[in-house]
Amino acid sequence: MKRNLFVFLLLSCLTLGAVDVQAQRHRRMHAPSAMVELRLSDDKFAILYNKVKNTSFDDRKMDLIEVASLGAFYSCEQCATMMSIFSFGDKKLAALRLMAPRIVDPHRAYIIFDQLSFQSEKDEAARIIGGCRR
Repeated sequence: MKRNLFVFLLLSCLTLGAVDVQAQRHRRMHAPSAMVELRLSDDKFAILYNKVKNTSFDDRKMDLIEVASLGAFYSCEQCATMMSIFSFGDKKLAALRLMAPRIVDPHRAYIIFDQLSFQSEKDEAARIIGGCRR
C-alpha cells in the first residue's frame, strides 16, 4: 500500500513538473516584453515614418513601407501611426496589408481600428489582421 502511494506521488510530481515546464516555456515564448523587442525601435521607426511622410506620391509611400516591411516588425501603435499619414481609408488599409504580417502585438488591434472612420473599413482591417495569424 505504501509503495503504491509512493509511486502515485512520484508520478504526480513528475507530471506536474512537466506541465509546469511547458507552461513556463509557453509564457517565455509569448511574453509581451519578448514580442516588443522584435519591433522597430522608436528611433528607427521615426526615420521610416519621416521618409514615408515626406514622400510625394502615395504609390512611392507604399513602396517604402513594402521595402521596410521585408525586414522590420511593428507594434500596432507604429502601424496606426503609419496609417495616419494617409487621408483615405483605402490607402490606410493598403498600408495595413503591407504591415499586418509583421505586427508583433495583434491583441492591441483596437489601436489600428481607431484610425479608420467606417465600420466596413474596421471589419476589413480585422480580416486583414486575422488572416495573417493563420
